[in-house]
This record gives sequence, C-alpha cells and structure tokens, in this order.
Amino acid sequence: MSERNAGVLALGLVLLLSGGCIGRKSLNYLNDPSLSNGSSKLFENRKFEYRLQVNDVLSIRVMGLDDATSKFFNVESQGSGAMVTDAAMYVNGYSVDKNGQVQLPTVGKIKVQGLTVGEAQELVQRKINEFFTNATVILKMVNWRLSVLGSVERAGAYQVYNNQITILDALAMAGGPSEFADKSHITLMRQSDRGVQALYVDLSDTKVLSSEYYYLLPNDIVYVPALRARPGRLNLELLATLLSATTVAVLVINSINSNK
Repeated sequence: MSERNAGVLALGLVLLLSGGCIGRKSLNYLNDPSLSNGSSKLFENRKFEYRLQVNDVLSIRVMGLDDATSKFFNVESQGSGAMVTDAAMYVNGYSVDKNGQVQLPTVGKIKVQGLTVGEAQELVQRKINEFFTNATVILKMVNWRLSVLGSVERAGAYQVYNNQITILDALAMAGGPSEFADKSHITLMRQSDRGVQALYVDLSDTKVLSSEYYYLLPNDIVYVPALRARPGRLNLELLATLLSATTVAVLVINSINSNK
C-alpha cells in the first residue's frame, strides 16, 4: 500500500466515523440558546384537563356517614383495615357505563361523562347532600395509568398517583431514555371518544414546556424511537480499530520509505 493510498483510506474512515456521530442536541434535553448561566426564563403552562370517558373507573368515598350507611358507598373500606390494592380499587370502583353514568347506592345514576374529576366530585357532592347531611365526597380516578414504550430502560405500564404528571416524569419512571433514543421525535398517543390522537413531541427544545402536551392525561402512551444513527454507532469500536490499524500502517510505510 502506498503512502497516498493509506492516507486516503484513513481519511475515508474518519469521514465514516464522523457520519455516524450524534449531535449534542440529539442527546440533551431542552436546548435553548437564549438561556445562559445566571439567567432565567418563564415557560407558561397550557395544561389540558382530562374529562371523564366511558369505561373510566372512579373511587368515590363518602365520609361522615354512620357505619352502616358507609359500607354501602365505601366498598374498599370493608377489608378490616387491610391495605387496599390497585386491583381491589378497580374491582370495587364505580365504572362509567356506556351512557356516561355511574350508579351510586341510594342516590342512583349520575352522569359524569365529559366532566373533569373536580366537576364530577362537586356534582356527586350535591347529589349526596340531597340524602345525607354533613357528608363529604372524595372522588378519584382509579385507572390513572400510562405506558412508556420504545428506547427506554424500563418500558411498561405505570400506575399514576399524581394529577399533574409531565412527559419528563413519565420518562423518569421508565428509567429514562436509552443512549440512542431520539428525544426530538417522541410519539405521544392520546385516547379520546373520537379515537386516538398521535403527535410528535420534541424534548430537545424548551418549547415543549409551554405545550399543552407537556402534561400527560390518563391512558396516554409515550413511545421513544431510536436514532437513525444507531447502526453506525454500534460499529464504532470496529471502525476505531480499523482506523488505528490504518494509522499504524501509514507509520510503518513512512518508516520503510525513509530508510530506502
């Protein structure tokens, strides 16, 4: 191999290596050139409130009732003080039927479809007040869960106990994105009465902090794709070895030529 050919080969390997590299923006979260050390910036939230849908399951507890009446409403409290599991809450919860209603003892059917959790609690409280005095209603969603799939450390479905969980929180629950995750094209799938809405969320830009999709809703699915540069990066060690071998070959050729 001539010195010129060896140099061309080395240059080609360098270009191949650089072609497989991943930019810092693809690896980091929330890039914003306007931010600097010591400065701050406000990103106003556009939180979208979830509205109850058919097949949602609610935990409805009525406090302040006598023991006999309390057992009719608070089914989950009949376990003699034992810890209530998610499965027990689901089985004993109040499901929103196909007509958007829940059936409560004594009170009857109440339409909650289309209401926020807070609005549903207020409505149930008004209905309870018609039958009982000094009773307090506590209404929560039981099926508040989300799924995180794709290039994350622990893909799976997660039960949520926080009404204000962000997409960053969801990724943290799943152990965070893997090394080759594409944070600029995360797919968010959101269910509604009309179907499933799918969109891209760019976590490499701070604009996401002001997006209505920054906060997640019940039953959201977050999919993290892999970077297209991944195959090249997986061969990085092999290419680096070849580059080192080529460099050694160039040095040997130079040494031989200088001794002629």
